[in-house]
Amino acid sequence: MQLFVIDWSFQNAEDQLFATNEFCKYLKEGKIHQVIDGFELKFIAHTPQNGTGVIICEAQNMSLLFKIFKIWRENFCVSFNFRPALTNEQLLSSH
Repeated sequence: MQLFVIDWSFQNAEDQLFATNEFCKYLKEGKIHQVIDGFELKFIAHTPQNGTGVIICEAQNMSLLFKIFKIWRENFCVSFNFRPALTNEQLLSSH
């Protein structure tokens, strides 16, 4: 599995409000911890003051990430920037 750092941003405040409401509902229902084959969520950080955030996860491939985040892109106009990353151990072993 590959480590990914994903930055997101909203195009406008209205989409951010709708998405935040939906995300909080999703979170309260415990759906954030659902098991998805080939995907492991590590961390989410929200910066609501500017409508952005960061997700750290592991995924089998980038096409799986596009599939998982598709609903947020289509329904709430969220832009995602998927970036493969290295852990400290991976960086050390490649150096």
